[in-house]
Amino acid sequence: MMIFAVIMLGIWTALLAVGYSFYALSPWVIGAFMGLNLLSFIITWYDKRIATHNQQQSSSLNQRSRISEKTLYIYALLGGWPAAIIAQQHFRHKTQKNAFKYRFWLSIIANILLTIGISYLYMLYII
Repeated sequence: MMIFAVIMLGIWTALLAVGYSFYALSPWVIGAFMGLNLLSFIITWYDKRIATHNQQQSSSLNQRSRISEKTLYIYALLGGWPAAIIAQQHFRHKTQKNAFKYRFWLSIIANILLTIGISYLYMLYII
């Protein structure tokens, strides 16, 4: 799974570079994509860190609030899913929870379809 995410991150980055080089894609789009992936990796790591901390605490008074699953879905939907998959596999976080995995993959599919649709409309407008 991690290999798939690394390959997809490379493909998305290459497509963004092609868009920048040949189709006047704004550098802000590339920066936003990289920033979303970085933030997605960080929040997945942070949620795992909090989950581990909460498991070690016997008292509920010392437990911290976790990152909501909706936040993780939103980051995946916006385009941060390659780094989120890498973080999930690296930190072994949310890899066994089937309900989360199902919704997460729906977010990924929706992101890919939206990206294809927006790219198609962008190409129609540019050409």
